[in-house]
Amino acid sequence: MNTVTIRIAGKDYHIVGTESEEYIQKIGHYVDKVMNNMIEAGENNLSTVMASVLTSVNIADDYFKERDKANQQKTRMNEIEKKLREAQNKMSTFQQKNTRLEEQRADLKIKLVEKETELKQLRNPYR
Repeated sequence: MNTVTIRIAGKDYHIVGTESEEYIQKIGHYVDKVMNNMIEAGENNLSTVMASVLTSVNIADDYFKERDKANQQKTRMNEIEKKLREAQNKMSTFQQKNTRLEEQRADLKIKLVEKETELKQLRNPYR
């Protein structure tokens, strides 16, 4: 466990967590920035408690918006993966058909050569 001191709105807080010190500092800096923006926007008429509540609401709003975006992207990714699987199945089917057609073509070529040979043999006695 890491114990990290962060400063938010001019007050120090000791945070204990399993994340790295750099990560906890980054989170603390972000909260401090949002809270200071809240205090400045309120023209110093906000108490620390009110600024904390508004900061929490803003961060929660950001979180839910990002979570919704992530869910939408996940849904789009699932749709794309489904289309990809369908395309791969179609491609596999076409490849199988192509292989069968190539085999038929080869068989027909052999038969053509046989028939041409037969025809030549039939023509030869009359020449």
